Amino acid sequence: MPSASFVSKINNKKVLFGAIAVFIFPFIIFSFWNFPSADDYMIIDKRGEFTFWGLQHSIYQNWTGRYFATFISSIFSYSGFLYSHYYLHTILLLFLTFFAWFFFLKQVNKYVLKHNVSSTSLVLLSLLLLIVEINVIPEPVTAFYWFSSAVTYQLPLVIFIFLAGIIVNLLFVSPNKTIPLVSAGILIIILNGCNEIITLFVLTNSTIVLGYYLLVRKRIPVFLTSLYALNLVSACFLLFSPGIINRGGKLDQGSFIASIGIGFIKFIILNWFFLKEPLWWFSLFLVVAFCSYNQNLFQHVFKDIKKLSLASFLVLYLASGLFLYVPVLYVTNGSLPLRAENIICLLYSLMLIYVITSSVLPKTNLRFYQSFYNYRYLLLSILIFSTANMKRVTDSLLSGYFYNLIMRDRLSAFENARERNEHEVTFDDYEAAVNKKLKGFPQADRQLIKDIIVKPPPIICFGDDLYDVNYMKEFYGIKKLNVIKN
Repeated sequence: MPSASFVSKINNKKVLFGAIAVFIFPFIIFSFWNFPSADDYMIIDKRGEFTFWGLQHSIYQNWTGRYFATFISSIFSYSGFLYSHYYLHTILLLFLTFFAWFFFLKQVNKYVLKHNVSSTSLVLLSLLLLIVEINVIPEPVTAFYWFSSAVTYQLPLVIFIFLAGIIVNLLFVSPNKTIPLVSAGILIIILNGCNEIITLFVLTNSTIVLGYYLLVRKRIPVFLTSLYALNLVSACFLLFSPGIINRGGKLDQGSFIASIGIGFIKFIILNWFFLKEPLWWFSLFLVVAFCSYNQNLFQHVFKDIKKLSLASFLVLYLASGLFLYVPVLYVTNGSLPLRAENIICLLYSLMLIYVITSSVLPKTNLRFYQSFYNYRYLLLSILIFSTANMKRVTDSLLSGYFYNLIMRDRLSAFENARERNEHEVTFDDYEAAVNKKLKGFPQADRQLIKDIIVKPPPIICFGDDLYDVNYMKEFYGIKKLNVIKN
């Protein structure tokens, strides 16, 4: 049949690569329309008061224990490089996320799958994992486009994936472990200097892994014990830093019982972010199908895991989520921004795929997965676009250009005021500024399009960051900001 022939022609890797390119291209474009905001100006505001290393010490002692995130922020911000190359961090993070997944999958392919997967397929899988992240996390804008958040939350995800790849290497390679062991140690120290969420995630789940080795295998590898000890020590430098303690002292501590209830609800909501996505479910089907077709390769991986029931898995899964949420919610009195949940949303979505796969694999009916697996390239080409994010992407494609024009005008107003030694800046409300710009684009003067354009692009702008300019005002020496609403 002609239709069957057409389907078979478009069900291939080339079509999927094309679909991925179409999906990712707008995210590259958005990076060039993006502008610094809010906390992005905090470090450069302090360079007159502190030397580079003096600033690291001051922030660690007085504000936060995130020593590595502060260090990287300072490298980009202190010289002013960030503000003239703001697109760069987004492109770097997109590439590094892809490359980290490629490194991890290459280790799995080498030591677990015995080179059964081609390099082309590894590239495809790495790109798809990047797309899965974009599709399932609560706030893509804070993961890739707002520098202050991205360097604190997305960068540690990259580090964690590289670390996971090295751990795979250590688990399967007996001789000459010195280089990967030292590399893993360095990455653990760096990772624990990024944010509290990833530190608690690694602590919680590494404890579960060690418990598994102790209870099931009756022996814990020496290198895992060493890395766990290093993880505990370096985590303390973050969790018990003077900056964290000082900052926590300014917040009222909440109720421990209330934190358990809120933590349970937030963990359920966290799961809903990815459970609602068709791409996640199809990824689950693909993983189960692939493992089923290659059970001989995965026998040693799932050998001991099969002893645990699905109920046991789910209890451990829920417990790890609560151990992660409850301490943070208790210390912050229930406050946890979505940007902090981006990284754990992705990691728990992958953990759940592993939990379900390991539980259903012995009972798998290959014929049930056959149709899904045979048309995987075509289905993936479609499903990567079947997400709530697509509305944000299309809206941002329409409104991003105008956002860029308006933000350039605002930035110019701040710079001109500083050059003239003035301390007051006036500009139009965002909607009014957009309406003025639209007069030069009569083709866009249609109500349906205008309704989208007059709102800031949701992929690169969030909340009230348009007017959260306290650090920006300090940087430019502005004392009064007037926003005219028409």
